[in-house]
Amino acid sequence: MKIVIDANVFVSSFFWGGNPRMVFDRVINGLDELFITDRILGEISDVMLRDKFDLENYKVEEYIKIIENYSVKIYHDENIEKVSRDIDDNKILKCALEGNVDFIITGDKDLLVLNEYKKIKIINPKKYLDNV
Repeated sequence: MKIVIDANVFVSSFFWGGNPRMVFDRVINGLDELFITDRILGEISDVMLRDKFDLENYKVEEYIKIIENYSVKIYHDENIEKVSRDIDDNKILKCALEGNVDFIITGDKDLLVLNEYKKIKIINPKKYLDNV
């Protein structure tokens, strides 16, 4: 499957494991093709640098490099259609559309409420794992 993973799923994958980690493990094992943009990587980095995670910059950079090593990078213009009620989530939708992916995997309620975007299914990690 071709997928986009939202920042919250990446963070959960690295810090808590569970279903988010199993989703990323599918990418590592070559079962899924992951698409990413610099804007999504920036959001992941910003979240990981929050005080509650107590991570040094170099450690966050290591996490970002791991993600990049298993991703197809999408480059797109800044014209992003405003679909989600949280405008920051529109970059996820744009990446998914540009990558012609099958699924967006997220825990974000602002994205999950959409259920689908231009035939791209939007689901949480558990539902994704139940479907593959």
